[in-house]
Amino acid sequence: MRLDAETLTAGYGALFGPVERAAHRACLEHARLTRDNGWPTVETCLAFASLYGLPGAELAAFFGFLGASERGRTVWVDALRGPASSHAARRRATRGQALALGFAQAVAELPPAGSA
Repeated sequence: MRLDAETLTAGYGALFGPVERAAHRACLEHARLTRDNGWPTVETCLAFASLYGLPGAELAAFFGFLGASERGRTVWVDALRGPASSHAARRRATRGQALALGFAQAVAELPPAGSA
């Protein structure tokens, strides 16, 4: 089943609270204004999560970033665009990370606006 923009918009409001949505939009808007590729970095996601009082790993998952902690160190993978396998990080994802990543994947599969 292919999702459409209307269904994803409704799901966005149902799955994520107002603070999560505000942090997600603010982080994305900041990246669009400050980065050549318009995409936030892990560091930016963590900074916005801290600002909004949210778990950093969950906000980062909105942008495809998953963190896996090993021996006191967190290694981040880009589960949407990265060349490395994110299988291990996906297995360790919290429910919040899984929801945010799933939403990001669904949005990535949408056809571009205006295409039929």
